[in-house]
Amino acid sequence: MAFTSAATIPWTRIRALSFDIYGTLIDWETGIDTTARSTALGPYLPPRREFLATLGKLDTEVQRAHPTMLQRDIIASALRQYAQRLKVVEEGKLTQEQVDEACQDYSGKIGTYEAFPDTVAAINKLGKHYKLVPLTNVDNQSFAGTMSDALQDCRFDAIYTAEDIGSYKPSPKNFEYLLEHLKADLGVETGELVHVAQSLFHDHGPAREFQLQSVWVNRGGARIGAQHDASWVGGADVGKGEQDVYAFQLEVRSLGELAEIVEAAFGA
Repeated sequence: MAFTSAATIPWTRIRALSFDIYGTLIDWETGIDTTARSTALGPYLPPRREFLATLGKLDTEVQRAHPTMLQRDIIASALRQYAQRLKVVEEGKLTQEQVDEACQDYSGKIGTYEAFPDTVAAINKLGKHYKLVPLTNVDNQSFAGTMSDALQDCRFDAIYTAEDIGSYKPSPKNFEYLLEHLKADLGVETGELVHVAQSLFHDHGPAREFQLQSVWVNRGGARIGAQHDASWVGGADVGKGEQDVYAFQLEVRSLGELAEIVEAAFGA
């Protein structure tokens, strides 16, 4: 079962935190929605929630079909498929060249997405106590953009990307890579790690399979896809059955809340 008490995690004996980045530290939903609407496709997109729900499913389908494709190319492909569903070319609203240009422009903006307001201060507090390690589905170039912009004041001890791993979460390969490299690179054992993430589908399902302690950062947002078998971008409250599936030890509403819990555990 899932627990919701901070006391279930031995914070003073933990040595490292691994993080999902986009959706947990970076406002992925707003970044996607804003940059897509700034392109020629913008006037033809439906309301945000509907748009994100369908696009999230398309992203996941492309990731599964092409696990070594770069994330910026994944999201370009998904938006192109979305444009086909909208029939903007077929109905003469846009040319195919305009659609291709819109998808290319959109896909190059991942590194410009903004951090959640609590992110930087929380990461700096957590970094006083733990090794911090991103486990992200984003490609190296896009992540470098984020590190030079929204997360420029954050320090990480190692960075593991889907491009380096050759697959996308929730593939078990990504978590195998995380655990193997944490031990080899930083000397951290599985029991000394807590995984911190917003996506139940991408992160907390696999975390349970690997018996990882985890914290669900429930930032609200759009809950996407069929139960247990689709992309979760955000999180409405989960029911009992879903808690049994994902089995996180703690739910918080922000990274700042987690930092406060950790500071209290260390008596800070």
